[in-house]
Parts: sequence; structure tokens; C-alpha cells
Amino acid sequence: MKVKLQPKNQTIKSMLEFKGDKSIAHRALIIGALAKGKYKISNFPDSMDCLSTLNCMRKLGVNIDYRGSGILVSSPGYENFKSSLGTLDAGNSGTTARLMCGLLAGCGIEAVIDGDYSLRKRPMGRIIQPLSQMGAQISSENSRIPLSIKKANPLIGINYEMPVDSAQVKSSILIAGFLAHGHTTVLEKNFTRDHTEKMFKALGSDIEIVDKSISIKKSNIKAKDMYIPGDISSAAFLIAAALLSKDSSIRINNILLNKRRRKYLDILLLMGADIEYKVSDIYNEEEIGYIEAKSSSLKGISISKDIIPSIIDEIPMLAVLAAFSSGKTVFEGIQELKYKESNRIEAVAENLKAAGLCLSYSDEHMEIIGENKFLEKEIHIKSFGDHRIALAFAAMSVRNKNITIVDNWECTNISFTDSLKYFSEFLNITTC
Repeated sequence: MKVKLQPKNQTIKSMLEFKGDKSIAHRALIIGALAKGKYKISNFPDSMDCLSTLNCMRKLGVNIDYRGSGILVSSPGYENFKSSLGTLDAGNSGTTARLMCGLLAGCGIEAVIDGDYSLRKRPMGRIIQPLSQMGAQISSENSRIPLSIKKANPLIGINYEMPVDSAQVKSSILIAGFLAHGHTTVLEKNFTRDHTEKMFKALGSDIEIVDKSISIKKSNIKAKDMYIPGDISSAAFLIAAALLSKDSSIRINNILLNKRRRKYLDILLLMGADIEYKVSDIYNEEEIGYIEAKSSSLKGISISKDIIPSIIDEIPMLAVLAAFSSGKTVFEGIQELKYKESNRIEAVAENLKAAGLCLSYSDEHMEIIGENKFLEKEIHIKSFGDHRIALAFAAMSVRNKNITIVDNWECTNISFTDSLKYFSEFLNITTC
């Protein structure tokens, strides 16, 4: 399905709320179900990625029932998960595949993890190597899925220095480490998302965090009700639309404001954005609050490689914003973008060029020469089947007085099922 987008010529003032954060939702199912017992997850998102994890957990023997905007989970505990599962379908979700691999290996469960065409291209050697060091038996072809996990002796904890900055890899090792004998310690080069650490801590596990070193061992945890704050990664696209639009303002309530996820907001502030945010509460170690964003004139900045892991999902959106900022924006150390649902470096570059915008790039570096202007031509955007590319360039369309057409819009269901409802605040939308 294609969507045709054109900005509304009116003042926009909206108050929004979002479904639960996808990263936390995965962990609420996987880590939350390690304990035996019942718990409720409120504000659970219905994205395809999260449903992939939900279906995998059901195959393990976890009972999950939908109740309104939440789900009720009844888990037998990791000691009583089914021991042989056949094939688990991770769909398009790298988080599902990598975190489930740590869980299955740690529990000694025999299974195959598979997924769609896009997921089959993503690198899995980065989890196979450390889990194998712990004693897991995992086989694959060319370090890609399908991953075949065999029953093995109980895992042994390891000390592991992360060769790449990846919250998914870190989380896979920590989940396996929780189920292993002895301590497991992961040492990061740069800080990555810490939802796994926060989830384990909220459930009462024996986890110690000192700077970039995280240590965990098997311990008693209890099932616990969870509220999932609104997804700040989905909100990022609407924040951008507000900044790029004329005479617009939005307020987003009950949104996740985790310190390592709000770097996107901090970067926008450095670019001159008229944004305010405030933490108002903490749920299960996660900060929550509100964001206000208004139409803004932005300026180019340099973004160093040590910040990239904290904004990895927001780089396509930041690249679009940079193209409408005054001056040059530089992104350093962006090589991980090649291994997402698409090669996001190439996808961003091709679509910016299609819009007549200027950039240069390599495998690790991108420079965008921005100009605070409006476009006036019909633009055809290729999503490459990547939800974040489609959503970022949908936000860009508020700066095009003509029509912007985005192909394969259904790919946005991976993370943001009702995105068109939100974008309709800013855009006239037709589908074809």
C-alpha cells in the first residue's frame, strides 16, 4: 500500500499519548515470565514485532490473555518451560530473535529461531559467539538465522567485552547469564539502552551495574505487574513533524523518558528546537513524563560516535531534520545502520537525494548540508520495507507543499500500527 501525504494549511495544537514502548514490551514478556506467577502488562503495544515475542513465549508454555489495552500473563517459570519447541518465528524482530536465543540457550531448550527475509540478512554471529563461550550449542549457516539451538549442559557465566555497541546482544548475554552457573559480566564500550538491566532490577534479581560494567547471576525474582510508558521512538516522528511544521505545537503525556532514550531530545535541543520535557514519575525503574514541542528553526551540529548507540533508531529522523536545518550536520560512527531492517545509510541517502536534498556519506559517516526551506515537487519515497525509513520521510512531507508518496506503508505495522492516525494531525492522507 502506498500513501499520499500533503501538509494541512492550519495551526496545529494537539495533545497525544502513545502505546507502550516496544523495547520494554519485549522484555516485559521475556524477562517477566522467567518468574513463576501471574502479572499484568498495561499499555502493551500491538506492533508486529511485539506480537512475534508474545507468540514465541506462548510456545514456551506461557499463558497470555488480552484484556483491553493490557495483557494478563501466567508463567510456569523458566524451570517449567517446554523443553522442545520446533520452530519459533521471530518475524521481522531482531530483538525477538536475539533475546529469545539467550533465553533458550540458558534454559537448555531445543528449538529453531527463524524469521522473515529481512531478518535472515541480519548478523547473528554477535550472539552465537558469546553464548557458545558459555556452553550453548547453536548452529547456523553464515551466522544468520535460522538458528538451531540444541540441548546442552547448563551454561557457565563469562566475562565478555562487547566488540559492538548493541543492546540486543548485551541483553541476550545477560538473560543467558541470569540462567547460568556463576557470574556473568558484560563490559560495554559505549552505553547502550539499559531496559534489560532495569527490568531485572525491578524484579529483584542480583544485578550490579558499575559504569559500563554489568554483572548478573541466578537469583530469586518475583512476577510483577508492569505499566509500559509510551513509545518515545514512535513519538520521535511526531515531534519532528511538529518542529518542521508552521504554527504547530504538541504535548505528549505518559511518555518514556529513560536517560538513554531521551538523547534524541537532547540533540534536538542542541539543534535549537523549541522542546521541553520533564520526568514526573518512575515505573519499574523507568522514567516517565511529558514532552512539549513547537515549530522551530534548527541548526546543524556534529554528533559523535559515542552518542550513536543511544539514538540508533532515531538517526533516519535526525537526518531528515538535518536536511531542513541551517548549516552542516555530521554523524560519526553510524556503521550499525547497515544491519537494521534495511541498510539505513543507503535508504536515507537515496530518499534525501530523491527530494533534492544534499548529503555525502560512507559506511561510517554522513554529512548533510541543510537549508531551512520548503519543497515544492512531487516526491516518491522508497521505504525499503523499513518502518523507520517510511515514518521518517512521512514526517518530512510536512515540508513539501506538493505531494509526497511513500511506498509499502504496511511495513510501519512492525512498530507503529496506528501511525496514520497520528500523522493525520499534520497531513492530508490518502491511500492507494
